[in-house]
Amino acid sequence: LTSERGLKQQVNHAVRLRATLPAFSALYGGELVLLSEQDALALDERLTLASIITRLGDVGVGAIAYVGSPAAVATAAAAVTGLPLLNLPDSSSLKAVERDVLYLLNHRDLQVERRAAQLYHALTQHVSGGDGIEALLRTVQQATGHAVGFYDAARNLRCQVGEQPDTSFGDLQPAKLSGVRMNGHPFVVKRVGTAEGTFGYVALAGPALDQWDDAAASQAAAALLLELAKQQAVEAVETRVGGELLDSIVRGAPADMATLRERAAELGYNLRQPHAALLIASADGTLSTESIRDRLQKTLRRAQMSAPHVLCGDAVLCLLPCDHGLERAWQVLRALATGAAISAGISRPAATAADWQRAYGEAEQALELGRHLFGPSSLTAFRDLHVYRLLFALRSSPELWNFYQTTLSALVDYDRVHHTELLVTLEAYFEAQSNLSRASERLAIHRNTLLYRLRRIAEISGSDLESPDDMLALKVALKAHRILSSPTIGPSGISVVPTSGTHSHPSLI
Repeated sequence: LTSERGLKQQVNHAVRLRATLPAFSALYGGELVLLSEQDALALDERLTLASIITRLGDVGVGAIAYVGSPAAVATAAAAVTGLPLLNLPDSSSLKAVERDVLYLLNHRDLQVERRAAQLYHALTQHVSGGDGIEALLRTVQQATGHAVGFYDAARNLRCQVGEQPDTSFGDLQPAKLSGVRMNGHPFVVKRVGTAEGTFGYVALAGPALDQWDDAAASQAAAALLLELAKQQAVEAVETRVGGELLDSIVRGAPADMATLRERAAELGYNLRQPHAALLIASADGTLSTESIRDRLQKTLRRAQMSAPHVLCGDAVLCLLPCDHGLERAWQVLRALATGAAISAGISRPAATAADWQRAYGEAEQALELGRHLFGPSSLTAFRDLHVYRLLFALRSSPELWNFYQTTLSALVDYDRVHHTELLVTLEAYFEAQSNLSRASERLAIHRNTLLYRLRRIAEISGSDLESPDDMLALKVALKAHRILSSPTIGPSGISVVPTSGTHSHPSLI
């Protein structure tokens, strides 16, 4: 009934109110005092709970366990003395409580086992209630008074509850399961797993760890194993059902959107909010689609996000809840790209599930075009491609090839033969919006050198850099050059590989 102050102190004995005065036998401090309102008043009508608390507070007993309905004045007296006041059920037998407490005090191992069983019961309640890993760790922290952390199977710290001075869970390497110390403080580390594999590790840290802390860590590991196994089972169902749902929307126009919304809501998906399609693939062929899907699931779980996803050929398709700026999509992809070679395409936001099929097509085009233009590890947004989408669609068109040949191919050939950088110079000039100072700074050349190169560009290409129409044609031709500068099918159906000097391109990330 009082604050948590004093609840961690050691109890060394248990005493009941006697039937005759004096009310208690000799008290030396640290006792758990057991009494009831009825017995106290029967012994002496002046023995109110408030008066007993005041007297026992001077003795230094450990706590008072009371059967009855304590008055507010009694609770206030306990708060003043800092004495924990415990309220026992009305059906409690004080004699039985005293016997059990004394038995546990004399059998330390059994006491730890019973407390561990109670802790495990509390932890499994969190598991069944779906409260998550943090709730499990918080319960362990409250039971032990020590900071506790959870690591995944790769030994990365995923969750920490409580602070421990002069220690860092982030610096701990939980591979050792005993004798672990950090900055002079011991750690208790337990493996979370089965004979088939390791799911992670749980660690307790504190200046003085004992048998109870070791037992509590073991119970935490057992409960975390249940929680992680449950998460895997739920994810497997969500992946299957969510994938079926996503596939039914993307592959064809669904007949009954109301039914689909209900199915999605059961999985925690809100089809009424905007979503962006992410199509994610391995950049170098070393990652399987299953591996990418597993990484995606972990990333979504850490970000506390729910999004349907499905294997789609050699890629993984995910419809992610998004904002207009696609910040969430970029965060997820950057997290996935950390330590993994992936490429991805991102669609524009789809306002409703009816637009998901369109979003899938955009993500597919962004993935293909991004790889073609910017390399296998590109992360490309559809809305950043602009005119490239049109040029890519026309890459086998004779008209585009004729336009490219008459506008830019002479510059490309000149760079190749003479090892010059006229193409790079032209791109920098346009990127600087025809500002000579900015262009020369970008190229790290003298202004006069830039002017000379621009004259050579005009002579070789036959274009007038003062003419808006000629400048627009050159800008479009530069973008067409990126489309046509990789092996592709030319206008006559044969493989064509245009050659050129080195050129740069802006990042779309």
